[in-house]
Amino acid sequence: MGIGSWAGLWFALGIPAIVIMYLFKRKFIDTPVASHLLWRRVLENTEANRPWQKLRSRLLMWLQLLAAAVLAFALMRPFLWAEAGTGGHLVIVADVSASMSSISGSGEAAAGEGDPAAETRLDKLKSGVLADTRQSDGLTLIRMGSRPQVVVSGGEDRASWERAVRSLSPDYGRTAYREAISLASAVAEGQKDARIVVYTDGQWNERTDDLPLSVPIEIRRVDSGNYRNASVEQFGVDGSGRAVGVIANTGTAALDVSAELSGDGRALSSESVSLQPGERRTLTFERAEAAETYRLSLTGAPDDYAADDDAFAFPETSGTVKVLLLSSGNLFLEKALQLSGAEVTRLDLSGGGASGAAAGKEGASETPPLPEQRPDLVVAEGAIPAALRSGEWGRLLSGAAVWTIGGGAEAEAQPADRRVEVASHPVTRYLSLTEPYFGTLTGDKPVGMTSLVTVGGRPAIAAGTENGRRALWFGFNLQSGDLPLNSEFPVLVNNAVNWLSGGRGGGLGRATSGAAVEVPIAAEAQKALWKPLQGPAFEAGAGEIPAEQAASGGAAPSASQPAPNVPGLYAFEQSGPGLNDAAAYLLDVRPDASEAAAPAEADPTFGAAPGTAAAPDATSAGESRGRLPLTIPLAALIAAIMLTEWGVYRRGRSI
Repeated sequence: MGIGSWAGLWFALGIPAIVIMYLFKRKFIDTPVASHLLWRRVLENTEANRPWQKLRSRLLMWLQLLAAAVLAFALMRPFLWAEAGTGGHLVIVADVSASMSSISGSGEAAAGEGDPAAETRLDKLKSGVLADTRQSDGLTLIRMGSRPQVVVSGGEDRASWERAVRSLSPDYGRTAYREAISLASAVAEGQKDARIVVYTDGQWNERTDDLPLSVPIEIRRVDSGNYRNASVEQFGVDGSGRAVGVIANTGTAALDVSAELSGDGRALSSESVSLQPGERRTLTFERAEAAETYRLSLTGAPDDYAADDDAFAFPETSGTVKVLLLSSGNLFLEKALQLSGAEVTRLDLSGGGASGAAAGKEGASETPPLPEQRPDLVVAEGAIPAALRSGEWGRLLSGAAVWTIGGGAEAEAQPADRRVEVASHPVTRYLSLTEPYFGTLTGDKPVGMTSLVTVGGRPAIAAGTENGRRALWFGFNLQSGDLPLNSEFPVLVNNAVNWLSGGRGGGLGRATSGAAVEVPIAAEAQKALWKPLQGPAFEAGAGEIPAEQAASGGAAPSASQPAPNVPGLYAFEQSGPGLNDAAAYLLDVRPDASEAAAPAEADPTFGAAPGTAAAPDATSAGESRGRLPLTIPLAALIAAIMLTEWGVYRRGRSI
């Protein structure tokens, strides 16, 4: 029980006033008696007028004293402490920030490590909200995430309320704490006996002490145990395959973790690290094998917060496709490659010299030296020598897209029917190829490739995959025809470079959940989607997420897309006429970095609106308990006492 105003105690002075009035009241009994008994009645009158004798057998007086005492107590505005949600309009603010996905209670984390059913802080929040909101005149639920949202407004249906609470899910973006509290204050204003209860783990990255509130607010902490977390803060890979990562211990206990580096799902290297609380460590992995996507993961130690245990990186490309041209010299092809925006390095395998990055190197040896930078695309005029298909060269070629031009034994004669048929493909986009003379064909296409251009029913250009990489095959030598002299040749080379280098993943980089991402949209694109490939989203079985359409109302995706909510590696895939094999853009989605820190020990504090008292925090609010006023029950009791007093007076029991 508590007292709302001790000033009401002054009205208790009316109690001794009533007693004094009864003490000064003289009482006489007029009774006819015989004269010889007169002396006995005089004695009785004297005894009856003694002060304390006047207070005996005075039911009316005791009723008046009781009424005065109850009235004075009622004016002190007493109340009973009750669990939050008992009476009045209650505004629940549920913290669904990324840190709420942490396992609840480090003592239970070891048993639940890796168990999807392990109880999280958000699960504990839901149980607490449902247990504390059994009674109320109205319930409002506000979701405190990157975009504050009123989930339920003034709800009274218990089943709907439980469904809304259980549907809460983590928001891994940057949480708008101030906006959520301001929204709750605006909703609570004007409501009868309204108050705000915030359920949170205390991990706030915004100050709120200057936020004016005119409604009582209470903080209910969800979790306050030890916190264990190792985080991948930075991760990147340069063009030479050198991977660098920064890991940190943001928890409150020492951890022994294993940092594992993988490329395209293949384990490449690992390193064990011991981290003290607050310690950071930089890890370096030299000359990692070629891959489109690299992943740095932390394993081997109990971790309460798993959302930041992975990071993805794409090989550094600087926005330019690096092409290694294996040719004795083809000016038209080299210039067309340069016009496509590629950085071309020519290597003459015949020993006649090199250009670009290989300039000055002697090629007389059987195995030429490796280029200084790892290429994204290898263009080979003629067959690739067997010496380059093993060792370091073999690993280099297996990590790049390969475009082979000619090189086989030429057919004895060109097919009698020279009709050219062109299939729909990104390589043949905007092309007709009806005028050029291809020359003699060099044999059949490789097994597993699809014909894109046929001459007289024989394949001339084919596309497919080789060693998991895109590959392109030209079944003719450029010198044997006039295709390089045709105006469509630069377009063909540009399409080939774009398709072969497509899906490298370096175009979108890294973004925080929910942040705006600029995505290149193809002219023919009508729809697009985000597809999870690796990381927490993929491992949790998350489905594909449709991309937002352009606000103009056209049948095209918007160029500005919000990053998916759940962290992980995503591919942005577009669909439309002629985009069956379009390039996919990769994006590493990360949770808000500030959510990885250990929760603060002190609860958030709030300011007060002008002309009002400061908003109470959890301590002054009775440890997050609600107030149940007793004014109405006491008023009913006073009314009952006064009715009883009137009945006593009417029956003559006052004396």
